Amino acid sequence: MNKIKIVNDNLETININKDISVEYYEQNCLFGINEIKLSITKDSDLDIEINLKKETRLNFNINIKDNVTLNLNILTKGKVGKIKYTYNLNENSYLSVFKFQNIDTIKEMVTVNLNGLNSKVDYNFKTISNNKETYDYNIFHNNKNTISNIKNNGVCIDNGEIIYQVSSFVPKDIINCIVNQNNRIINLTDNKCEIKPNLYIDTNDVEANHSALIGKFSDEEIFYMQSRGIDYYTTLKLLITGFLTSDMKNKKILKEINKNIDLYWR
Repeated sequence: MNKIKIVNDNLETININKDISVEYYEQNCLFGINEIKLSITKDSDLDIEINLKKETRLNFNINIKDNVTLNLNILTKGKVGKIKYTYNLNENSYLSVFKFQNIDTIKEMVTVNLNGLNSKVDYNFKTISNNKETYDYNIFHNNKNTISNIKNNGVCIDNGEIIYQVSSFVPKDIINCIVNQNNRIINLTDNKCEIKPNLYIDTNDVEANHSALIGKFSDEEIFYMQSRGIDYYTTLKLLITGFLTSDMKNKKILKEINKNIDLYWR
């Protein structure tokens, strides 16, 4: 398995094969932000682990070449961060992202450029929020027959707040695209959370859907499990486990999710 480990904004471990090239730019441009550029030339699996021990700013630029599949697993934990991800997909390329983070406070921007014909992204993200987390997604369908499936699941506890702003763009004459957004926040606090789904579609031949839900688990879900002799506390833990582990395939991320669930819901 290819692996990159980052502590704060520094590359600590790089263990990759020749199908992935890494460029590291320290204190990029005028803003003092370190940047990591990745180029994927053949089908690859890649794990990125980020540990923020102090307030950190970091940019990722990930380029996926023609006819290449990247299965990307991202695990982020620690203190405070501002992180920007830019994904560039070329013709017939495919990006699958499985991501979990447990971090004090974060501002994150994700840009996906579906530049090539038949390019596709599946993005699955989970978080447990103890403090304010803001996520801004921009998905650009820059070519025909492109597909984006964006799914975000978050659980708010303690002082947690989550803001998802998800914007999908399909310009004029870009046809046969599929655009899906699915955003859900389980808010176990009285704090304010927001979901802002945006579909900017300037053509007719597109399938576009979005769903957004903020709330708690339904009374029906709680009742069903309690009627089978499961107490409320265990019911809540089981529902959160299902909510955060669904669709997650990476064993390390699943282990980290369950570890945090056991920590918060002993």
